[in-house]
This record gives sequence, structure tokens and C-alpha cells, in this order.
Amino acid sequence: MTALTPAIPPSTLTTLSTYTACDISDALLLLSLPHGGFIPDLHPTSPPPNSTPLIALASTLLYLPLTPPPPASTPSPAPPSNIPAGSHWTDLVPEGTILIQAGPVSHAAMLGGILAMRLKYRGVKAVIAHGRVRDVGEIREVELPVWSLGTSTVGSGGGVKAHAVDVAVEVGGVRVRAGDVVAADPGNGVVVIPAERVGEVLALLPGLGEADEKVKEVVRGGMGVGEAFKRFRK
Repeated sequence: MTALTPAIPPSTLTTLSTYTACDISDALLLLSLPHGGFIPDLHPTSPPPNSTPLIALASTLLYLPLTPPPPASTPSPAPPSNIPAGSHWTDLVPEGTILIQAGPVSHAAMLGGILAMRLKYRGVKAVIAHGRVRDVGEIREVELPVWSLGTSTVGSGGGVKAHAVDVAVEVGGVRVRAGDVVAADPGNGVVVIPAERVGEVLALLPGLGEADEKVKEVVRGGMGVGEAFKRFRK
């Protein structure tokens, strides 16, 4: 977690886990957060056991292309590399986090079986790869939940290189920093809550849920959706 993000207590994550990613996006839209915090086009390449939604703090990994110049999707100028010489980035990802991998989307994979095995051993909760992954069978075998844009047969050395951990990244138009909150829902998608807006989101969620239940009740009884929304949604 960076100094830019407030600490989020475990009890807050537990409360958030009682809501769906859709509920959270509804709250973020009311707060005028871009895209409702939703990172588009991700699919659960290796779903969590029983397809259980996950909530955890974010960690980040920024990739750069092997051959410069970096594409427009890479921060310019890129932050300095903070991966010590002789170290591997898999040893720097904090336990219990959901890792967001960002960088150029290329033919090369950001994650493979061996990397997934190490991350699982170190207690990383899940990986959101805004790019491709490979060795899907091996990733599923170690039961590391992974969302990605697609698959590849090519390792990361074929196109990208790990550059920095826990720096601010942008994925699918959504800014993510270490210490933000990630809701990864196999059925609905991945949403990011900025750490400083978590309190506001929590304040909105109960009322939004109650309004939706009232709407469902009257629509079941035959009321039109427009009238139901007008009556119960503000």
C-alpha cells in the first residue's frame, strides 16, 4: 500500500464482500467515478473455487515493452523501476492482495504457470492480467484465480518486461493504485474502488440495495419498470 492511499481495515473488506460488483459500480456511478470503476473485457480464465466473488486490496505490476518506444497505454514518462537487481517481481507482491498487471497488450503473456505457482505459494489472492496469460491448465491446477483479456502461447520474455511494482497504473480507462479495493466477480466482472472513496461507497450501498429490492417487488407484481424506477430510485 502506498502513502497515497488510506488504510482499509479488514472489517471494511468483509462488509464490501456482502455486495456484488454491480452494486459497487452503481455506487461509484453515483459518485461520478469514471466507468463506475469497471475494467472492461476481462474474463475469468481461472475462476475462483465455487465461483466466489473476491474482495481485497490491490497491488500492481507495470510491464513495459521489450522494444521502445512504449505505446500510448504506458505512462509517459514511465516511473522508475523499483525491482531490485537480482530479484524477481513475484517475490515483491504483498500477501493477501489482488495483483493488477498493466502494460502493453501484446502477443506475449503477462502470467504463466510457474509465476502463478509462486504467487499462489506467497499468498496472493488473485491476478487481474490486463493482457494475455498462458499455461492455463497449470494456473487452474494451483487454484490461483485469474482474470485476463485472453490467452497466448508466448512467454512474457517474448514481448514485455516487468518494470515496477505498486505504482499507479491505468487499465481499461480505470486508474489503480496499491491499496485501492478490487472486487473481482466471476459472473459480473472486475471493479476498482479508490481507497479514499470506500467510505462513501459503503454509505450508499445499503440504500441502493433496498431500492432495488422494492423495484423488484413491484415489477413482479406487474408495475412497469419506468414507474418503479421513478418511485424508488432517486
